[in-house]
Amino acid sequence: MSSQRTVKIGIIGAGGIANTHARYYRQHPWIDLAGVADIVPGKAAAFASTWGIPENRVFEDYRQMLETVDLEAVSICTHNMAHREPTVDALTVGKHVLLEKPMAVELEDARAIMRTWEGSGKILMVGFQPDFSTQYQVAKQIVDSGALGQIYYAESVAFRRWGVPGGSFLKKSIAGAGTLVDIGCYSLHTTMSLMGDPRPVTVSAMTGNFLASRSRGEQKWGRFRWHAEDVEVEDFATAFVRFENGAVMVFKSCWAANADSIGRPFFLGTQGGMALNPHGVNPPVEVYFNHHIGDLNVTCAPQGLREVEDWPEKIRVFAEAVRNDLPSPIDPRGVFLTNVAMDGMLRSAECGHEVQVDSSY
Repeated sequence: MSSQRTVKIGIIGAGGIANTHARYYRQHPWIDLAGVADIVPGKAAAFASTWGIPENRVFEDYRQMLETVDLEAVSICTHNMAHREPTVDALTVGKHVLLEKPMAVELEDARAIMRTWEGSGKILMVGFQPDFSTQYQVAKQIVDSGALGQIYYAESVAFRRWGVPGGSFLKKSIAGAGTLVDIGCYSLHTTMSLMGDPRPVTVSAMTGNFLASRSRGEQKWGRFRWHAEDVEVEDFATAFVRFENGAVMVFKSCWAANADSIGRPFFLGTQGGMALNPHGVNPPVEVYFNHHIGDLNVTCAPQGLREVEDWPEKIRVFAEAVRNDLPSPIDPRGVFLTNVAMDGMLRSAECGHEVQVDSSY
């Protein structure tokens, strides 16, 4: 039976993504946005004013909020390179955590987070909202049914033809890396999750800033404005990953490419295959079978699907899990393996050859 009690949640990091968290928390009257902290003077206060958080629950030091405000959970919305400390501190003092993706950029940070979580008894959910999309839920149902058999090969694809963001996304000290940890980690997590979260063992990768660095004058993408000299991270990344179970994966992620497509995510299994179409393309999932009906080759697609908005669903299921003492809606152990793969990609790209990876923490 679902609990009827109020859940008190705090926000750590009051930037753009925090406003998205607040917007969807506010859709549920049983959620109390009970505090906010941001290291930048005035930023938390402005956020609190927008979202109706009392002035006496506004902090520059999140540790003060954790110590003085009665919270059950926090959303951690800091930049990529500042995920470790607030996550470890929140779990240590007994708070459930919704952590914006990626779990971390540095593998040692992810390991520290996992070690703290494992003994905490608390929820650690890394915010991969595509897990709650209609596409993912349908694909997972197909895989879990056994229809594909054993998946032995997959391709993970994250593509923008020209979509280089600006600001902190381009700064290595803040973002940690570029397209790989921005849009690439979404596709990587989706692919590895649908493969059953196999353990990576070796990675061979290449990354580079191939187009953004050659641009001239001010560049625009959405609200972002930037120049070539602003870009400190990669705009393209590709890798070949071997897994402990013998399967392999090709990974591709780009903010910019002289192409209208670099493919779509797909999975080859011993019984069938599956492809995921880009957002807005119907059907969202296609499935392929050869010689299942005589000698016919069959392509099919699920029908009558109900579209689910993944962002509000991400927020809802986290808060419901806190309210009803449920496990994390996204298992952090699987998410950690994407960090292992990403670490291998960054190290392999830097040294120019294949590297071994270690999934322990």
